[in-house]
Amino acid sequence: MSKAIDVKQAAQLLFDNDRLALICHASPDGDTLGGAFALCGALQKLQKTAKVITPEAPSKRFDYLRYGVAVQEFEVGFAVTVDVADAALLGNVEEKYKNNTDLCIDHHISNTGYAEHLLLDSDAASACEVVYEVIMELERLGDTELMSAEIAACLYTGISTDTGCFRFGNTNAATHRRAAEIIEYGFDLTRLNYLLFDMRTRERIELEKKALESIEYYFDGKCAIISLTKAVLSGADEEDLNAISSLPRQIDGTELGVTFKEKDDNVWKISLRSKNYIDSRAICAKLGGGGHKKAAGCRIKGTYEECKNILLKEIELYI
Repeated sequence: MSKAIDVKQAAQLLFDNDRLALICHASPDGDTLGGAFALCGALQKLQKTAKVITPEAPSKRFDYLRYGVAVQEFEVGFAVTVDVADAALLGNVEEKYKNNTDLCIDHHISNTGYAEHLLLDSDAASACEVVYEVIMELERLGDTELMSAEIAACLYTGISTDTGCFRFGNTNAATHRRAAEIIEYGFDLTRLNYLLFDMRTRERIELEKKALESIEYYFDGKCAIISLTKAVLSGADEEDLNAISSLPRQIDGTELGVTFKEKDDNVWKISLRSKNYIDSRAICAKLGGGGHKKAAGCRIKGTYEECKNILLKEIELYI
């Protein structure tokens, strides 16, 4: 199990080491990417050799996160995961790092403790809030300013996407305070919010149409399920897929929205989004997954009908 450490201890570890890899989870979202690139940029400003590792290619929507981060190739000396609650989420780098992660920076209470050191703030709405505190401590240790508009944009990306632009139930006063401090660094807030929350590609519109056409209702409409096959998902942008997961939850009268996405033949990635009393994390934990109380996920093997029936049996216990 991990050794639990605080922000100062985590910053000291980063300050004392070099050849650092900031590792994201598979199917990378704004929080894992924003945190990794923000921390990478800060470490490079401290004259550290640092790079970001993404097990899967991120959405092109996030290309701006790379601004100001130099591409560096080297043999990793210190491995850091950001927003990765379980080594199983590391995709094609799991075997390399599941027993070789020096530090994990996370906000998931379901963290499995796979890293040697764990900086965990389960009260934070996003991992980027924790990364922000670490960067502030690194500034003190290095006696130099590390924050910039580019790094602030990375951190804002993680905070805003993990809170649904500050609409989700994980948003609290501390979230707003940290976001306000980060906004002060002067990135283009209006443009970034448009890019993250308002922009729709034609492909995204078609994907939403197919998702809405697949809706099924259960438990007197309290549960809504959408399903997307591998054929439909072929070539889809990963961030568009993440956004689709919120669609069934938005329907009036639903307490739980479920999205089935076929990753391989008969392998389904399932996302749960709940509104009030249903514990999405508890449901997914029974199926080998995890996450937060109101947003969690898991994977199940089988036909769509088989997997759906397995999940519905678990949902029935809570709904």
